[in-house]
This record gives sequence, structure tokens and C-alpha cells, in this order.
Amino acid sequence: MNLKQFIFSFVFTACAFSARGQSEKMNILFIATDDLKPTLGCYGDQFAHSPAIDAIAAEGVTFMNNHCQQAVCGPSRASLLTGLRPDQTQVWDLKTLIRDQRPEVVTLPQYFRENGYLTMGVGKIFDPRSVDAQQDQASWDQYILPHQLQYNADFPKPELAYFQNPENVARVKALKEEAIAKGIGKGKINKYIQKQFKPAYECADVPDDAYIDGAITNGGLDLLEKAAQQNKPFFLAVGYKRPHLPFAAPQKYWDLFDEKQVPLAAFQEKVKGGVETAYHSSGELRGYVTPGLEIKQKDGVVEIAEEDQRKLIHGYYAATAYVDAQVAKIMASLKAKGLDKNTIVILWGDHGWHLGDHKLWNKHSNFEQATRSPLIIYDPRFPKARKVYAPTEFIDIYPTLVDMAGLPQANTAGESLNRLIKGEQKSVKPYAISQMNRGNNTTGYSMRSKHLRYTAWFRNNVKKDTQLNIENRIAEELYDYSKDPLETKNLAKDPRYKAQMAQFRQDFLQHFNTERQYPLVVKKAQWEEEADARIEQHRMGEVTVSLVDKKGKAVNAMLKVEQISHDFRFGGIVNSQLFTSKKAPTYQAKFTEAFEHAGFENAYKIKHKRMANERVPQIKKWLKEENISLRGHALVWEKDRFMPKGYDQWIKAKDTTALFAGLGDYVAYGMKNYPVMEWDVLNEPRECHMVQEITGRNTFAYWFHLAEKYRKGSGPLFYLNENKVISAPYKMAEKNIQFHQEVIEGILAEGAPLEALGFQTRFRQHIAPEVIYRRLEIFAQYNLPMLGTEFEIIDNNLQKFTEAERAAITREVMKIYYSHPQVEGLYVWTPFSESNKALFHLDGRNKANGTAWIEQIAEWTTNTELHTGAKGQAQFKGHKGQYKLTAEVEGKTYVHYFELKQAQQQIQFQLNSKAVL
Repeated sequence: MNLKQFIFSFVFTACAFSARGQSEKMNILFIATDDLKPTLGCYGDQFAHSPAIDAIAAEGVTFMNNHCQQAVCGPSRASLLTGLRPDQTQVWDLKTLIRDQRPEVVTLPQYFRENGYLTMGVGKIFDPRSVDAQQDQASWDQYILPHQLQYNADFPKPELAYFQNPENVARVKALKEEAIAKGIGKGKINKYIQKQFKPAYECADVPDDAYIDGAITNGGLDLLEKAAQQNKPFFLAVGYKRPHLPFAAPQKYWDLFDEKQVPLAAFQEKVKGGVETAYHSSGELRGYVTPGLEIKQKDGVVEIAEEDQRKLIHGYYAATAYVDAQVAKIMASLKAKGLDKNTIVILWGDHGWHLGDHKLWNKHSNFEQATRSPLIIYDPRFPKARKVYAPTEFIDIYPTLVDMAGLPQANTAGESLNRLIKGEQKSVKPYAISQMNRGNNTTGYSMRSKHLRYTAWFRNNVKKDTQLNIENRIAEELYDYSKDPLETKNLAKDPRYKAQMAQFRQDFLQHFNTERQYPLVVKKAQWEEEADARIEQHRMGEVTVSLVDKKGKAVNAMLKVEQISHDFRFGGIVNSQLFTSKKAPTYQAKFTEAFEHAGFENAYKIKHKRMANERVPQIKKWLKEENISLRGHALVWEKDRFMPKGYDQWIKAKDTTALFAGLGDYVAYGMKNYPVMEWDVLNEPRECHMVQEITGRNTFAYWFHLAEKYRKGSGPLFYLNENKVISAPYKMAEKNIQFHQEVIEGILAEGAPLEALGFQTRFRQHIAPEVIYRRLEIFAQYNLPMLGTEFEIIDNNLQKFTEAERAAITREVMKIYYSHPQVEGLYVWTPFSESNKALFHLDGRNKANGTAWIEQIAEWTTNTELHTGAKGQAQFKGHKGQYKLTAEVEGKTYVHYFELKQAQQQIQFQLNSKAVL
């Protein structure tokens, strides 16, 4: 079999393997709706028209007592998508960016992305005011942005994003011309229009995709088509804008309802004994300017005539039916593609909505109609209709989906609902907790149990406090839904509920003071626990130090323990130009702070003429002075563009004699003239195999034999260095790994001195840490030392990395490599640069991943002070490497150096003349 046939064979095998692999992991279809309350048939609303959503519930789990964390779009979605409460995200409004507050947070889609999922989205998932212009770039492999939506080709895009009715369109255009005539700037025209005309509802005889939610469906179907063609599981998020205001929907959905039969809110008064702070003036609805709709304000709330209420509620139900029809299209496509059997479907609305109850409209309250939100989850592995009446909340979605997908649990505040979904448990928590901000720095916290709701209101911006005195509350509310489902009476002062009030106060204080801190103290992910255990076992040792005088008598003194180097090689690649420039002292100082070992970036590569570089001697001299080891890179690359000038002519002519002589000359030159600790004898054979193709022989093994010919004594260690294996993007990993195994086995079969494996650790996609470890284990079977030779994180078409992602990946890779017993080190390829893949700026300042690198090494560096006591002994546990012990006795300072390299080690530190500093 020739090389091309060999590669094709592995590609075919890898594709078949990947196709099987997709069915083993569950996909996630994540459907969001905006301002949708439980006005759905599956929640018992007989007026609603929601057959598609009801069909999901008919085989899934409907959470009947589910609540949002804050009944405002931005905070609610920020909370749901991070698994953290608003006081932990510190997103309480519609202008704060999540990553401005919590730059290191890992969102729900980001977590799936980091664990090997293809993440795709369209529509409103995050509130766009809470994230960057890419809808949180770190979360998605692909996102269809609003300007990329495809509307019906026979209709113009909706005016002001939502209006298609010809009369409304004409009115908007007229106001636009009026604004232009008045000289109003382009950026202020829409604001001018909306102050005069912004209908709260609209009915137009147009197809679904003439409006935005139909266009979102088009995008969702396109993404589903792409996801179905991938060889990895997907997390597909489709976020609908309706039934948020304006209630704009095609006429056919309005025609489903008789407006005369539209139900009005049964209780349209303020609560008896209620709290004024609990109310608002429905400012969102009042912000719409609707011809013929009159909204009066009275006593801090609004009054709307019954006829107008019915029109608004009719619009809400029509918009809900419109969304339901879009869900039907997505679900039909999922089934048509055969993906319904291995896709978890979750549907949620970001909060509830007042439709006139308590004289309230919109959300923005702690009442039941604002916090209660639909949540339906369908797992095809457990297709059984179930209703859960125990309290649940949106922070539970993150850990639930992670649990259902079989991924390690992440750092969230919620609880997995998986056992409820399986019917193995009836409840996972006593309360769902919501909160709402009011003016004058007032915050209300609401605890919803199975039948009761307790709300406490506080001033002085307590949401930022770490401790709370429950006695500082300004008001309380209590509602009993078993007796008063419409919240008509506040029972907080009712003596019959004294015991319940006391319990709520106690439980709320416990929650506030202990469960709102960030970051949360939670169990580490399984991969990290396993890595820490391996580090404990393989990288650390117990040391007993006996401090004695020159006669061997025990000495009682303070003992300073300093680790001065590591057994593991934390290395960096030297840029010869930087290190010999005028600013060399800056780079050299930072290099010694961050690295204990070095390699050359360019000076040793075979494409450089005779590898003779005037900078090399100067750098080598400095490295020797700093006791920094040096490794050699790339004796042979079997690819013309990496060979010296002129070699390509021998490849084209297939002149193997000249080619072997030329490359052999470089091997000899490097081996004879560069005293390094190791050589990458062969580099990147997966992509560089021209000589092997021409000759038809195993030239990979030949170069190792040739290098052996010129090695003197123990000489340098011989490495095979390869790219895109350990750090390979998911879609090419199987193929690359299998090919590289064949290369290794082919070299070893010929008895060539392949003595170690180097892996270029360049990440073009986040790879889950447990996956990195599994890949290392595949190559550990050859019982050869392994090394991460070229670590960096590179932006590309697969992923654009944020600073927080770079820092997180750096820590993960360091921990995985450090924890593997056969890995001997990790080298950073680009330490200094203004490009975002570098660890440090050119002036030496840390970037986020540079800080992560230095902090992680510091965590693994043992420095402590011990008292030897009367017996002259002290014990400590340290990371393996070189140590300096210092003792001050009777005015003299004594020093002792030793190397910790065993699990148990005895050290005698004798205070004699040799040890005097």
C-alpha cells in the first residue's frame, strides 16, 4: 500500500468511526421564546393554540412550578446561560455586559463547545445588550446574526424590524421622510418615528418568514441542515422574539381566536395589605404608541379599557401561536433528518408576563405571573409525559443539560433536574428564588415553594452585600396559592402563618449569606480531580529533613524551603531577534521568570542556510549562564518549502541520490555543531513526506539511523515531532492519530532509535481536557517520554478565542500535561509578541494566558518555612525538582541543595563549613 492509499484508508475508517460516535452523544436543541408565559395547552390553558409545543410536552417533562431568577430579559438570560444567580453574574439591568462583570465565566453553550460539541445559534438567546456583537463569541462555532437573517424574497424586510401591515409601513415611511426633511440625523430617525408611532400589535396577511420569527426559523433550519452533516454532536439554539411586544404576527394566527372570547385577568386590583414597592407602572407597554389604544395611569399602576385589553391579549395569544408554528417546522425537520432519536429538546420562555392582573402589564415584578416561566424538556431515551410540580428555576437548566449529556458537572448555582426527568426523584430543592430591583436602591427577593411565595424587600442596594441582617427588611409579602391562586391578599402578618414566616426568614438569610458568593465553592470537574490525583501521585514527594550540626547532633531551628527548578520542563522558545536586540534585558528577565528551559524558534530549522546564525552563540552563552537547557528543532522536514533553497529541484527531478546527500549533510551538520540536549530528528511527517513518496521506502526511520551515526556518547535524545495530534480539532483527530501511530510503529519496526515523542500543542479549537489526556494515553503505550513542544492558541475559522478562553485553556493544558507521568515538559512557542497567541507583550507585561502560565507554575512550586523542633526534623510535601534549604543558626546562614525525585525521600542537612553561605 502506498502512502496516499494509506491516508485514504485512515480517512475512510475515521469517518466511519466518527459517524458512529455522533450517535453515542446526545445532541441538544435549545429553543428559547421571548416573554412567553405558560399560556400553553400543556400548562392547562384551554384558550391557547400550541399543538407543536404540546406535542413536545406529550413525550417530555413539563415543569409546572418553574421560575426565572429575575423577570427582565437581560438578567434572566444571563442567569440561565451561566447557571448563576443575578447577584453572582452582577447583571441586573439591560446595559451590563456579562463578561465585563465575569470575564472568566463559562456559558452553557461555551461549556458544550469546550466539550466537543458544535455550537450554533440564531435569533435571541442571550439578550444582545448583555453580550458582544457576535452574541458572545466565545459561546458559538457559528451564529446567524440579525443582519444575516433571510426573509421571504417576495416581501421587503419589516419596517422598524417588526411591521409589515401596509398601513403601518406607509405611516413609518412618511415619518421617516418627515424626519429627513427636518434634518434629523440618520442615527436618530428611528427614535423620532417611534416617539410618534410604534404599535403594540399588528396583523398582516403575509407568510411566516415576512416577519422576523419566520426568518429565524429559516436560519434554524439551515443550521440544523449543517449540524446533521457534521461528525460531532451539536448544541443548536433557536431563539424566537415573540410573543414579546409588539404582538406582530401573520393574520392566520390572529384568525385562530375570537377576540370576544379572549379571557381577561380575573383579579385586576392591588393586593389587600400589599406592598407598594411590588408594583410598577407598566412602562414597557406605555413606551408603545398605538393609534386608538389609551393607557391611563392611576395610583402607580395602569388602567386600560376591557376592549383594549382584549385586543392586547388577543395579540399575545396570536404571537404565541405564531411561535408555536415555527417550533413545529424545526421539530419536523429534526424528525425528517432522523435526529429526533438522539436529540434532547428543551423549550423555555425567559420569564412570565402580566396581562392585566394586579393592574400590571409586561414583566418586572416578583408576582407569580412575572416569575413563573415555561420549561419543557424532552429526552428521547425516556419518552414519557410527566408533570413536575416541585419548584425549579432557570439556573437548573445548565447543570441539567450537562448531566443529561453525560459531561462533567460545571461550576453553577443550580441543581440537575435529571432525576426528576427520569422519575427517580420528586424534588431537588425547597424553593425557587427570584429577585427584582426597584428605584431608591431597593431589591426584593422572592422564595417560591410548592404552595407559598415569600418576598422580602430591602433598601441600600443589598444585592452587592455579602452579609445581611434579616431585620433590615422594609416590607414582606406572603401568598398561599393553595388557597389564593390569584394573590389577592398578603398573608405576611397573618398569625396563622407565623411559623412559615419564621422558616422563610431563616432560610432566606441562610441563602443570602452563604449561597450567593462568586466564584462558587463547588466540586471540581471530574477531569480536574483526576488530574490533581495524578499530580499528587507522580509529581510530588514526601521529604523528611534532618538538621544536624557537624557532629551529627539534632539542631532546633527555622528551616526555609525554596524550590528553584522543576523536574518537569516548563519551557519557552527563544526568538533570536528579540533576544539579541537593544531590549534584550527586558525579554531575558521575563524569560527567566516564566521558563526554566528553552528551544530556538527559527535558528535551528533546516530551511535556514547551514543553520549558522550569528545570534546563536550569543543566545547559547546567555542560556548557559542562566542554567537554562536547550533543545534542537527540526533536523529533517520532508517537504520542499521547509528545505534549503535548491532542494526542490531534486524533488521535481526525483533525484533521490542528491536529495539524500543534501538532507544527510544537514543531519550531520546539526549533530556535529549544535550541542543540545535533544533533537527533533523528524518534524511533521503527517504533512511532510515527499522523500518517502519519491523513494517508496521508510525514510522516516532512515533519518533516525543517520542521526545515530553522528551521535557521540549518550548525545542528544532523538524525538519524533508531530502537529495536530494531541491538539487536533475534533473533525480530524481520529484520522491524524491513527496515521501517527502507523508512523511510530513503522520507525520502531526498523529498529531506528526513536527515543521520545514531541507533540506540537497548537490549539485551533478548544479540546476538552479529558480528551487531551485520552489522546496522550494512546501514545503512552509506546513507553517513550513525551513532550509538548509548541504550545499556543491560534485564532482561525474554527474558533476565535477570547482572553478568558486563552487563560482557561492554558491552565487546562498545563494541568493535563503536568499530570501525565510520561510527559516531561511543555514548551510555549510564542512567548513574546503583540499577537494574541503570545503570553507576554513585547514590554514584558502579562497577557491573560501569560498570567495563567505564571500562576499555575507558582501553584506547583513549593516554598515554605518549617521548624525542625527538638529532634531536628521537619517534613514537607513538595513538587519534584531542585531545592534549596536555608537555616540560620547562631548568626550563621547555612545552605543545602538537593533534588527531590522520589515519592519518599530522606535528606540530611549538616551544618558544616561546606554549607555556610
